[in-house]
Amino acid sequence: MNLNIKLPPDHSLVETADGSFTLYSELFQEACHSTGGAKSETETHYINGCQVIEKSQKFEELTILEVGFGLGMGFLTTLEKLGPHKRVHFISLELDKNLLEWFKRIHPELKLFWKNNLLLSDHSPFKLTVIQGDARVELPEYLKNHPVEFHAIYQDAFSPKKNPHLWTKEWFELLKSSSHEEVILSTYSASTSIRKSLHETGWGVQKGEKFGPKKTSTRAVLNRATDPEILEHLNRSPVNALMDLQIDSFPAKIK
Repeated sequence: MNLNIKLPPDHSLVETADGSFTLYSELFQEACHSTGGAKSETETHYINGCQVIEKSQKFEELTILEVGFGLGMGFLTTLEKLGPHKRVHFISLELDKNLLEWFKRIHPELKLFWKNNLLLSDHSPFKLTVIQGDARVELPEYLKNHPVEFHAIYQDAFSPKKNPHLWTKEWFELLKSSSHEEVILSTYSASTSIRKSLHETGWGVQKGEKFGPKKTSTRAVLNRATDPEILEHLNRSPVNALMDLQIDSFPAKIK
């Protein structure tokens, strides 16, 4: 990956503790990954958290949804861990077309091409589809025409404080409606409001691994109830689940 190619507007490159790089977004005022290690965090929360290797051995074709493509760390690390000969459809979501154009330029080996608002790399059996645009609008539209069942969900959007639209009950209900019964949703967030959003839409909320400064994270499944200790905390907490009605319209636009 040639990181010397000009960065997309409003992004800066940040080296993380494990030597891998992430991007800092001026729009969201956050880095795409933990500065404790972009690749290590991806392996901890998403590859291991979603049991991707185990699932790739169980299902004939594995379908993965990543919420927030960023600089492609989730896709590239999954490809590295599983190898290009596994039957995988990696679907991701990204608001910023400039960021995707940059990724396309720095990875000519992937032979990426555009088809309407989809950035594609159809190197079967390992396929990549990145849906560009507002995920709340574009993901339901994509699913109408391409019904799938997600086996793993990398919930890696910018934080609930910066991008609450992708952490609401309505969002998790949408993800649930297109998920396999054995799906695992994994995220770095362990906030009470997010866990309530998951629990109240029928996800079984579980405690996830710690990484960097965060003491814990969150896993969610459909074939198991919420962990009793977590449920007790959710019932005691006055914090509400996050809902669309509580959120103002999107605060900024990509230039």
